[in-house]
Amino acid sequence: MLVGFMRNYIKPPKIAKVLAMTCQYHNLTFIYFRPKDIDMSGHKVKGKMLLNNKWISVEKDIPSFIDVTSYSFKYTEIMNYLNDKAELSDDGKNRMSKEKLQKLLLDNNNFKHLAIPTKKVSDQSNIEEFLNDYNKVVLKPISGQQGKGVYSLTKIDDYYKCEYQKTEFNLSKVEFYDFYKKYIESNNYIIQKYVSSKTSREDPYDCRVHVEKNGKGEWVIAKMYIRIGLGQKITSNIHQGGGVCNPKTFLKSNFGEKWESIYRNTKQVCLGLSQEIEKYRDQKLMVLGFDVGIDQSGEIYLFEVNSAPIVDHLKAEVGLLRSEYYKYMVSENTQDEKETKPLKKKKRKPLKVNNNKEKIKQLEKEVLTYKKRIENIENSRSWRLTKPIRKPREILKNMK
Repeated sequence: MLVGFMRNYIKPPKIAKVLAMTCQYHNLTFIYFRPKDIDMSGHKVKGKMLLNNKWISVEKDIPSFIDVTSYSFKYTEIMNYLNDKAELSDDGKNRMSKEKLQKLLLDNNNFKHLAIPTKKVSDQSNIEEFLNDYNKVVLKPISGQQGKGVYSLTKIDDYYKCEYQKTEFNLSKVEFYDFYKKYIESNNYIIQKYVSSKTSREDPYDCRVHVEKNGKGEWVIAKMYIRIGLGQKITSNIHQGGGVCNPKTFLKSNFGEKWESIYRNTKQVCLGLSQEIEKYRDQKLMVLGFDVGIDQSGEIYLFEVNSAPIVDHLKAEVGLLRSEYYKYMVSENTQDEKETKPLKKKKRKPLKVNNNKEKIKQLEKEVLTYKKRIENIENSRSWRLTKPIRKPREILKNMK
């Protein structure tokens, strides 16, 4: 049974190797390829398979199930073709924007407490209205990633205090108008009420909840972890400088006896929302990443939902869960074919499956090695978080 993993990288990423190994354990044949590797006229794909711990070039039929990412959908013609030929982990339709997410929350009585007042910026008056209502606001690009282009804004008497990444600066009314024209007006922004989710050292943080489907097609939490933006002003994006730590340890030290209810509530909310988002998008999804903010009183808010969350901190967890889900989807598609086409039984070539028990044990050990490495890194960062090195504040002229 052939499954595909399509990304835009020239070389297969590390997660592809983990998935290839765990797929072998489940008697699945794993192939890595890029959108440009698809031959639509010949209905073939030229990709890479992991054999004897080396990636080799192969040509195969279009896999019945393909793990894709949102970044692949810029190849419109190819993705339309694959939608017709295979089951995709995400068909790219009815995507969940920041605006749509907040509307979904407000329209659902079970989740409206997670909503953050949000509005699309159509002119400068929208910003003024929000500042009058909430005093401090956040400006975010609708299609932004990794905290880029996110500003906080506070109105103080006759000037505006603006924060960006690791800098803060003041703007007069005239300077604010120029700022709006240069950075906001033509760049598709939303404005939100500012939610204070900060440590005692005033570093912003959030809780990333990464959910995946398991071998039964059910949502489960692959991993939760706290992301802290050391020295940052607004976001907790670790690519801009920061770290991660264990959520239980963090919540215990910051919320005392409340920690357990916050932890349990966050898990339940994200699992429930996963089902609601699937209904909203009207399709089967495989993975979601929730960014949850927690204010000083312990109330939780949903900042964002990511349909292609980064897996750097949980390769082992994702590898084990996702290969199980691949098997579930392939088996389900095979069963559907039998039910809809009972008279057309195709003769299949026997699969070459490595049944050597020692080899399977070795694959399991390699996957566990990834998990141990991740745990060691996480623990090391947790220790460093107790003595963060605060970087000097950058001045406005260094802002990019």
